[in-house]
Amino acid sequence: MMKKLMTILGAFLIASVVLTSCGGPEEDAKADAQCMCDALKLEDESKQEEAYKKCEKAAKENEKKYKDDEEALKKYNEAGEKAAEECFKELGLDM
Repeated sequence: MMKKLMTILGAFLIASVVLTSCGGPEEDAKADAQCMCDALKLEDESKQEEAYKKCEKAAKENEKKYKDDEEALKKYNEAGEKAAEECFKELGLDM
């Protein structure tokens, strides 16, 4: 019984560490910017439009997630701007 309990508690601990280390405003912003960058790379306009809509939806959800935390929203916006600049450089575009 004790061994089973320790296994369950260990699984919860590992899951919580993994989940908290994977996210945050910076990572969300990078993912949103990368989504838009990938959409820009698409040549088919209908696929590009569909990809933009998915990206915009994700970005709006992230903005809602951080709207009540001024510091997190600031980090999200700054990381998003930086990631967007990197994408534009990669594509040879001016921002």
